[in-house]
Amino acid sequence: MKNTFRLICNIVLGLAVAALGVLILTNKESFIKIAMIGAGIVAVIEGFAGFLNIRRWQFEGTTKTISIVRASLMLILGCLAVYAPFSTATFLVTTFVYIFAVGLVFSAVVDIQNIVVLKGLDPDIPRTSLVWDALIDFVLAVVLFVNPTSIMSVAVTIIGIVAIVLGIVYVVYTIKLYRYEN
Repeated sequence: MKNTFRLICNIVLGLAVAALGVLILTNKESFIKIAMIGAGIVAVIEGFAGFLNIRRWQFEGTTKTISIVRASLMLILGCLAVYAPFSTATFLVTTFVYIFAVGLVFSAVVDIQNIVVLKGLDPDIPRTSLVWDALIDFVLAVVLFVNPTSIMSVAVTIIGIVAIVLGIVYVVYTIKLYRYEN
């Protein structure tokens, strides 16, 4: 009985993931807007985290000023990213994507500068998160600069296909595992 309930739950979960993939493929515009809102929320969180890191690492002088500008920029861009999808003007959304990409480049540069400063302060301070943050920000910025509209459309298509495949594979794996256990 317990295994049957788990089987049904896992099949429903796999089918839900596959259905989500189909929804993504059929409603690309809506998914792009949702992803933009999600990116905005992440940017707001990153802005708040930037302010917390300034206090934690006790930055001073130019480093503190640049970090404050970066954290403020991330908060502003995050709020705009949450607002932009609700606008009906496609031009506004495309313009915002470019502005967001510039913000990501600035964020990556500030992270690299902070890495150098932290290394000078204390070589034992872990800087891995800053390295990853800078790398991800830079790669996303380059992708957005290339051609934001088609890149986003291709990315959404890939995400939809991956969700469908993962959902189907999960259902098949669940059924095979159930047969193996029984």
